[in-house]
Amino acid sequence: GAWTGDNSITTDETGSEYRIKKKAPPKHTYLKTKDLVGIPWRVAFALQADGWYLRSDIIWQKPNPMPESVKDRPTKSHEYIFMLTKSRKYYYDADAIKEPSVSQELKDNKYTRRNKRDVWSVRVASYPGSHCATFPIELITPCIKAGSPEGGLVLDPFMGSGTVAELSKKLGRLYTGVELNEEYHALIKQRTSQMEMFLSLIHI
Repeated sequence: GAWTGDNSITTDETGSEYRIKKKAPPKHTYLKTKDLVGIPWRVAFALQADGWYLRSDIIWQKPNPMPESVKDRPTKSHEYIFMLTKSRKYYYDADAIKEPSVSQELKDNKYTRRNKRDVWSVRVASYPGSHCATFPIELITPCIKAGSPEGGLVLDPFMGSGTVAELSKKLGRLYTGVELNEEYHALIKQRTSQMEMFLSLIHI
């Protein structure tokens, strides 16, 4: 069936009334049709309430976002990366991800690099044979460099095509991860094996 305007469900299994009214089923006491749900922030706040430390909200600004056929709001061209920690003190290598300074005065005083800002402009990228949610290498590189030392362990709970695993090995980190979709297992193995061959050639 489908939901009607008075929050009751129709008995029409084809959902014809839903298609006519084009209304989504209300599943929250105050979220309305067309409301922005804000899932990323809700997850961040839930983790915060569970004891995690929410340290930074990083904006992934996409110069080439997915087009949207909307006419009553701006096209979405960003996503969030939340930096969370389990304790007040944690590993973070700020020097590893410093960016070039843009101030001429600082450059004149030999301060050519500055602390990385929290808006990252990175183009959406893809990997041949992988699913559509592949992260660009440029996006996750600073996360791995700042969040783990060389020889440290990187965990990817949603491995997908194995981008994090491949990059972790390239940057001298160990990796582990979880991927429920067996279709991606062969791709992950292929990508990490290619990196092993690459590293072996370097050391010859």
